[in-house]
Amino acid sequence: MTAAALFFLAKPLVAQVAFEQDSTLDNLRHAAGYAAAPLGQLGAVVRRGTGAQDVILIPGWGFGAEVFESFMAANATRYRMVAVTLPGFGGTAAPPMPPDGTSYAAQSWTGAAEEAVARLIKAEGLNRPVVVGHFVVGTQLALRLALDHPDLVSGVVIVGGEPVRFTPSRRDTTGKTPADIAERIRGVDQYLAPRWFKTVTKRTWDANNYAAMQYSRDSATATVLWRQSAGVPVPVMVRYLCEYLATDIEKDYPSLRVPVMALLPDFTQEILTDPKQAYARSFFLDAWTAAPRLSDRITTRVVPGAHLFVMHDKPAAVRDAIDSVASPARAR
Repeated sequence: MTAAALFFLAKPLVAQVAFEQDSTLDNLRHAAGYAAAPLGQLGAVVRRGTGAQDVILIPGWGFGAEVFESFMAANATRYRMVAVTLPGFGGTAAPPMPPDGTSYAAQSWTGAAEEAVARLIKAEGLNRPVVVGHFVVGTQLALRLALDHPDLVSGVVIVGGEPVRFTPSRRDTTGKTPADIAERIRGVDQYLAPRWFKTVTKRTWDANNYAAMQYSRDSATATVLWRQSAGVPVPVMVRYLCEYLATDIEKDYPSLRVPVMALLPDFTQEILTDPKQAYARSFFLDAWTAAPRLSDRITTRVVPGAHLFVMHDKPAAVRDAIDSVASPARAR
């Protein structure tokens, strides 16, 4: 498997730049002197609102609780909201790196964050909150909370989420057959992490990250959001990304006991017709096609005029989705 192929599996190819590697880098470890936080501790917790419906907000990969600030301010009388920052995002400290040789399938950071949110729900005395999961990682945490702790939550709303990254099996040269979970894990543990991400340069990482325009329909907001993500140390982003790529949550959809509504961005034609951004449709729209067939608890809805930060572009759609999954008729 070539370096270019490995990179394609792990990240969207947005810019046509050289794939730069630097053998002196080790992005699988924190930089020397990095002050890590205890494993299982959230980066930050923000509380807003006095409404009757409880809501947990989980920002996605690279972002902190502040990305929900405008939504929380607008809905302060409607909901009691708790927004979390995953450790390592939003200027907070990440956990220590797991011991060498730990599989990314162990979900060392992601699993610890899930249990931290579950403990928070209990500690805050939240009454079966709706969990809102955003983008990558936030989506997986919200769904895992519903799967692993169905008695703690009343429903899930996904905003601009990617449920599972299609990874082609190496056993099929056509690239049409998805890799099974064992092959996904081997690919991340043996190839993507040690042979690509370990020594990829920051310049290559940034140039091949999600395009800023995909974040928000407002270009100024999109640029600010892109810079926030780019400010997170590469080792932190790599760890969360590899744990995500070493999972396949679709196989667990039939076990869902609470309603899930996924709000999908419709993007602009400029994005959808740009060959460099062709992955946007695949990752954030087409990837949800099978979900309602796998579980009648899952509903998808395309939100016109919304990009990945649906809560910025179309906050009313998020509000309506929360109300929908929180209703007693849907929660039973």
